[in-house]
Amino acid sequence: GPAPAKLDFSSDKGAGARAAVKVYEGGRVDLDQAFGVGAAPPAEGTTSFLGGTLSKLVGGGPVTAEAMAPVLKALLDRLVEKNVAQEVGAKVIDAVGASLVGASLPTFGSLASTVKAAMAEALGRVLTPSRRVDLLHDISTARGGKRPYVVVFVGVNGVGKSTSLSKVAYYIKSNGFVPLLCACDTFRSGAVEQLRVHAQALDVPLFQKGYGNDAAQIAADGIAHAQAMGYDAVLVDTAGRMQDNEPLMRALAKLVHVNSPDLVLFVGEALAGNDAVDQVTGFNASLAQYAGGKAPRLIDGVILTKFDTINDKVGAALNLVYTTGKPVVFVGVGQTYEDIRNLNVEHVVRAPPAEAGWAVDGGVEVIASGGEHGSPTRGS
Repeated sequence: GPAPAKLDFSSDKGAGARAAVKVYEGGRVDLDQAFGVGAAPPAEGTTSFLGGTLSKLVGGGPVTAEAMAPVLKALLDRLVEKNVAQEVGAKVIDAVGASLVGASLPTFGSLASTVKAAMAEALGRVLTPSRRVDLLHDISTARGGKRPYVVVFVGVNGVGKSTSLSKVAYYIKSNGFVPLLCACDTFRSGAVEQLRVHAQALDVPLFQKGYGNDAAQIAADGIAHAQAMGYDAVLVDTAGRMQDNEPLMRALAKLVHVNSPDLVLFVGEALAGNDAVDQVTGFNASLAQYAGGKAPRLIDGVILTKFDTINDKVGAALNLVYTTGKPVVFVGVGQTYEDIRNLNVEHVVRAPPAEAGWAVDGGVEVIASGGEHGSPTRGS
């Protein structure tokens, strides 16, 4: 059937939300399929400045640290303009400098390709997480142990938690597992109905006990229900909250510590930039503070939403991974249940030049993207 026009059902409350919902029919999700926005024109001033600076390094014998200094400064400025935090950018640029000093670069092309390769390697090193989350493998392992795999979704208000949870549910279901949606946002009016609409559209079970009840207990009951029914995974929706809201953060810490989920995923907007870093840091601080004497259970990974709408993909992802040490487990890249992807490090690092915004010499040679011309196809 046709895809739903939108996945944000926040306004659907009460009886209207219970009307018959068409079951979504789609293909299996390929998490590594390319996606992206179309190419944008290079930033003004980039071409002549960087091109002129780089051309001075060509054909003059081995590159010296002194000669590299203005180039590295220019590249760092470009990274910072693309919303990469200064500290993160400096780490990347240091790695680029180390690979160039002492090299002989007879042509502009050889210089550009050397810078590209060094930049791609340095960016890739930061973006590659120390822990990789393989959801299907982990669910399968839990099933072997005769128990459901439990994921709790947390985040601030209005970032698309329920939508992201539903995309993960579709991904799980399309790979042959049965997920249970568990409605633990007992705070926001319409939240349970919103999740019910997703459950109906996905044709998956929903566990809910309405509003005003203890979210930690609802999650516990939902997990027990999934165990009894033989469901493979429990996806727990929670109320959006700001990291400085003490009562709500205490309640979240209780839910997490009482239920010991396999995975705690923070949902944040790619557009939020450094705010998302502050949010993850704040959530982790609260989860630790309100652990009730237990070993604190913190956020395991991040879902970045609206990842298809930003040109500054590298900046958003770099800052988050570098600062929090947590992997970006999924990115949301569109408006249907199938629009979820891995953070493919290769794809992000080698984004099209105009998209990366680091074009040099009229976009013919590209610094810091390593990409070719054209944009990747949008995943459906």
